[in-house]
Amino acid sequence: MRFRNAGLLASALVLAVLYGRVNDLTTGQPLTGVTVSIGAHHTRTDAGGKYRLSGLTPGSYTLTLHSNDVPPQHHHVRVGASAAGTKLDLRACSTTLDYGCASGMPGSPLGPGR
Repeated sequence: MRFRNAGLLASALVLAVLYGRVNDLTTGQPLTGVTVSIGAHHTRTDAGGKYRLSGLTPGSYTLTLHSNDVPPQHHHVRVGASAAGTKLDLRACSTTLDYGCASGMPGSPLGPGR
């Protein structure tokens, strides 16, 4: 009985990491200062567009990207329990670099059908 409880406790303590890079949808340039969030966990991308969210529980989530230049964009992600973490590179619509995104043109993440 004691070992069964220890196993439950150990599985409850497994934490996951999600990391990657956020680049502009059109130009491919790294996007700096973009907030990347899953629930209460959030971080900002660095000068190279890199981000890292730690302390997550493995599972499926909706990840949100946003900044002054990046309208809110949502992505469904699955974060696994891995010592190395789960890598997820994203391409985001930036109103500064992607002129079609601001107007919601077809083909942009904010366009019709999205």
